[in-house]
Amino acid sequence: MKRHLLLLLVLFFFEISFAQDEIRINFEEIKSKVENVNSESYYPKLLKRFNEFDNTLTVEENALIYYGFSFQEDYLKNQPREEQLLTFAKNNDYENVVKEAQKILEKNPVSLRGNDELAYALFKLGKPESEWKKYQKRFRDIRKVISLSGNGSSCENAFKVIYVSDEYIMIYDYFEIPKVSRQGLSGHCDRFTNEVGEYYKATEIYFDASRSMIRHEEIINKK
Repeated sequence: MKRHLLLLLVLFFFEISFAQDEIRINFEEIKSKVENVNSESYYPKLLKRFNEFDNTLTVEENALIYYGFSFQEDYLKNQPREEQLLTFAKNNDYENVVKEAQKILEKNPVSLRGNDELAYALFKLGKPESEWKKYQKRFRDIRKVISLSGNGSSCENAFKVIYVSDEYIMIYDYFEIPKVSRQGLSGHCDRFTNEVGEYYKATEIYFDASRSMIRHEEIINKK
């Protein structure tokens, strides 16, 4: 009886711990918070702190910054154009990586690729740790938010992203999945069939990138 009770308690605390390892992403609530001009969660206030590399930003505030960007007027127009950046990075042209990444981040500070490539290029150019590490931290903070937005086991529990390109960064750079063998749509989600990764042990992973399509429809309906 005691062993049974102990097992139940262990499972209970495990479930609590697991629940606390995810954050609930509700876009209606996010919209309400980031558009409330009288709140500390008003988007311009949060973005100012983000751009000033405020180390006191919480996971929840970083979530509002990342997902809240999808409610900004230029969200779709400022979707990162990363082809040139990736070409410079592939050629180890770090001076131009810095210039291109800075151009991207000026318009889209939540660009995962922009923050990551800028941090790495500054590091390779021998810049002080204080210069490159702040971009590395922003990159990691956003990745963490996405990783906590679901568990990837189904469309209902999909990791939520605001750009499709962020899916691939999470797959290869965060979960270190070595190979994706198939990709397809499952409802409004992208479903990947994959090899087991270092930090993701299932053979399927789901992402919900429908936010961009929904935002596009909202903009059209306003016209």
